[in-house]
Amino acid sequence: MHGSIDISHLGEENHAYTIHLATKHRILSYRNGSFILGDLVAPDPFQAVDFWRDTSLAAEVLLKACLLKHHIAFFKKRANGEYGERATASGNPWLAKTLETLQIEYMAQINTGTISTAIRSAEEELFEKLSFDPLKSKLISEMIYIIIRTRRNRNNHFFFPNQGTVDMSEVEILFLPLLNLLEELYRHTPPRSSASR
Repeated sequence: MHGSIDISHLGEENHAYTIHLATKHRILSYRNGSFILGDLVAPDPFQAVDFWRDTSLAAEVLLKACLLKHHIAFFKKRANGEYGERATASGNPWLAKTLETLQIEYMAQINTGTISTAIRSAEEELFEKLSFDPLKSKLISEMIYIIIRTRRNRNNHFFFPNQGTVDMSEVEILFLPLLNLLEELYRHTPPRSSASR
């Protein structure tokens, strides 16, 4: 007989996982609530692809952590997932209600979707709900669509030698600003008038 897993703090746990993913290669670091450049080691080609994959995934996980923290239901129910541990959220009334509404009883039934569906949820609900700066919102969307095309999908499923170097200008112009914008979004508190609507 399987027990249950309390996922009340899923947003916070995924925020912590983001930091782990983004900094594990030491090319990036995290200090005082910001992502910064790390030790700038020169990785071999496999390590470089690992870095691109993990950092792209970090952006996806942080975006989903933002959605969770700010109560945007972005996940769906996966069919044929009635097995394993049950999912509960006893310390998070919003998440408990979301699981109930979606008729999700098991961890295996939780489908968090793709980075594309997550950014759509942000564009359709999150940015407006938080009254987040429209220019920053647009930048987050544009940067995510760029990494989907250039890094995210290419590096997750196959090794391509041309992906096997770390271009620091790409890190500084694209990945570092994106992670920090998402970090700002994660920590953002909407104006009181928006929160009370």
